[in-house]
Amino acid sequence: MSSTVSDLERIFHPKSLSIVGASSREGSFGRMFLEGLIRIGFREIYPVHPRETELLGLKAYPSMKDIPHDVDIAVLMTPPDRTLQVVQDCAEKGTKGIIVFTAGFGEKGAEGKKIEQQICTVARSKGIRVIGPNSIGIYCPTSKLLTFPQGLMHGITTEGGPVGSFSHSGSFVDYLTHILTKKGIRFSKVVSCGNECDLNAVDFLEYFGQDRETKIIISYLEGIKDGRRFFELAREISKEKPIIVWKGGATEFGARAAMSHTGALAGAKYVWEAMFEQAGIISVRGFEEIVDCLFCLYYLPLPKGNRIAVVAGMGGTNVGTTDNCVELGLEMARLSDTTLERLTQLLPPVGTNVGNPADIGVATLVAPNLYGETLKILNEDDDVDMLLAISDPGRPCTQSIVQAAKAIEKPLAVTLFALPEFAAEEYAFFAQNNIAAFGDAKRAVAALAKISKYASHNAGRQTRNTARVIQ
Repeated sequence: MSSTVSDLERIFHPKSLSIVGASSREGSFGRMFLEGLIRIGFREIYPVHPRETELLGLKAYPSMKDIPHDVDIAVLMTPPDRTLQVVQDCAEKGTKGIIVFTAGFGEKGAEGKKIEQQICTVARSKGIRVIGPNSIGIYCPTSKLLTFPQGLMHGITTEGGPVGSFSHSGSFVDYLTHILTKKGIRFSKVVSCGNECDLNAVDFLEYFGQDRETKIIISYLEGIKDGRRFFELAREISKEKPIIVWKGGATEFGARAAMSHTGALAGAKYVWEAMFEQAGIISVRGFEEIVDCLFCLYYLPLPKGNRIAVVAGMGGTNVGTTDNCVELGLEMARLSDTTLERLTQLLPPVGTNVGNPADIGVATLVAPNLYGETLKILNEDDDVDMLLAISDPGRPCTQSIVQAAKAIEKPLAVTLFALPEFAAEEYAFFAQNNIAAFGDAKRAVAALAKISKYASHNAGRQTRNTARVIQ
């Protein structure tokens, strides 16, 4: 274990923390942090306020140096011109880690960059590691450690899981964790990189690669300080753990936005694409694609090939979905004679089509079990690598699919022919039964295609087959 990984392990699992800039004033960040950490159950919290002696029932101290206890990490919400002094106080105190929430440093120009460098110099002189500035910090559920605004305001689970994430956008990880924990996804650790005056995205990638709790890695990146090290780490880590990356700043105007956002140098688009390809990284272009790929990796085993079989009760949907499959790089599986014969015996002769896609027609209105039985037959065909079921949101049909999924070993994704807001119970039902469900067949196909490509890339180098992350 490298010293950086050891340092991050201590930061992710602190026994005590201080909030410099804590407040009891309604509507302030200082109060939000204090209330949120109390609510989530973190025990040893030391508020720092220049005048108050008590905040929300906790004893407050005028400075870091006045705290009579050990402080593992400090969260700083001080103005930029005062932050360096607080870092010096943390150095004297012997704090192990610092999260600088405050913005207005390197992303604002040369003067801010100079202060960042000074912060880093002081911290390193005492062996302190810094996350930020311009960072919303970290979320480590099993440590009951949270500094993300959405979670602090609305609450969030302390149940851990297999997903780790690091991001150059604080809003990205804030929204990611807030939304997906409500959908049953669980995280190991999540970190907002900020301006990276000390710890950076490459360090976090190294950590997640070695972290036993983390099985899937997600990242939003704008630039990398050590591209060679990032590539070498990603190439090795992706053999065992899928890495999903949304790269921002791919265009000229996006690169300018990245510079003003975190001060990152974005780099040429084609260089990033080539690196992702060679390193086995799953590259996406937006939040929805990240979520879709994550659902497949979280709930499904990796496919052994790119041959897909589609089942639906709507002929037109089958045609359009077939186009999507072919255009996105999947192959429509050629069903064996045995499979075709079994389907012929199962499906009514009128209003159905035996083949791939399998059109089971309106018969499901009176025999919803046809969905599940058709899927089980297709699962047993050696020429089928993955399955996609397109269903109406009726509970009998969804129950048939869920029951069949218990006996299906291959990746099975489901599309409900209904917008999520009109079928919330059904989507929740699938999530509760560890099934990846989508509101649009094209999104499901696109995610399966990316996962299939990742599996194919790994096929020749992976020492063991990746099983289900969630059993």
